[in-house]
Amino acid sequence: MTANAASISEQRGRRYLRYQAYIWRFLARIGFYIHNFAHPRPPSPSFYHTFTTKSLANAASSPTTLHLAVYVPADYGVQTKIHGRKYPVVVLFHGGGFTMGTGIDDARWATIVVNEVDAVVVSVCYRLALEHPFPTAVEDGLEAVLFIAAHADVFGVDISKMALSGFSAGGNLAFTVPLRLQEHILSMQADHGGPEIPFAVLPIPHLVSIVAWYPSLDNRLTRAQRRSSCPRPDKTLPPILTNLFDESYFPDPSCKTSIHASPAAAPDEMLLQALPDTVAIFVCEWDMLLQEGKDFAERLEGLGKQVSCTVIKGRRHGFDKTPNPFKLDPTIDLHYRQGCDTLRKAFETQSRCPKL
Repeated sequence: MTANAASISEQRGRRYLRYQAYIWRFLARIGFYIHNFAHPRPPSPSFYHTFTTKSLANAASSPTTLHLAVYVPADYGVQTKIHGRKYPVVVLFHGGGFTMGTGIDDARWATIVVNEVDAVVVSVCYRLALEHPFPTAVEDGLEAVLFIAAHADVFGVDISKMALSGFSAGGNLAFTVPLRLQEHILSMQADHGGPEIPFAVLPIPHLVSIVAWYPSLDNRLTRAQRRSSCPRPDKTLPPILTNLFDESYFPDPSCKTSIHASPAAAPDEMLLQALPDTVAIFVCEWDMLLQEGKDFAERLEGLGKQVSCTVIKGRRHGFDKTPNPFKLDPTIDLHYRQGCDTLRKAFETQSRCPKL
């Protein structure tokens, strides 16, 4: 095959992927629309915030507009404007294989966190593949975290009490964004000739916890390897979806070895420095990501992190997103509240610590 023919074939392949992505995004929107009819219906975001930024990884890139969906407690206005209160903040990343999904997909989780933890939740509408392949989602996540930290007064949040959370691909970002943040901090320290960076130059948030739901943690593994590690391979996501995700976000498969794609590839020292002390990982028994989640949790625990790894029995990947308008799986509320307990305790522990 000539180089020109190979290029044409590749273009056709990407065009086919794009059609697939459009179809699955449309179906996902319908699914979430139906899902959100189940009682109690989740509320819409309290407000949206939009900001424009340039990629830290590519100074020559064009400015990018990112959207944040913000969920706040009922008395947020009074507490922030009159009493000057600063809330803990949970930065949330949605799932969808980096290829589909929106910042309001996890409205139920966001609402429970707001009500149970008394925190502000900021859900990041990061850009999607295949239009924006790796590492766009990680860079957008970093930009969002830095923007929230730099505009804490606007959001009414205390950046010494920041946690990250995410589902599936978003669970991956909950771990890769801190790794990218650590790299950025080290780069800024080098530029300023020492560890002390003026707050006005780089407001550094203090991450106190990660709560990740069925996260993708080791993309170095093939899908066949992942499925074979699951007790019920027949219950895992179908190849038509996983192939779309992988080929869209990783057009260059060698990228999967990057720590920004596979946090499990990061060295121990970096995990120690970049990740918070408290981590909760929820994995589903009938999910191809089950074993890598358990392995990563065990590794973090061996490094001295306070880790809980909960296996949700008899459930598939995305168990909490089933489009059933009549009844929610009762285990959803149970495990969501368990995740809230992790966040609440982490924020309370930080409240007892000296201010940074």
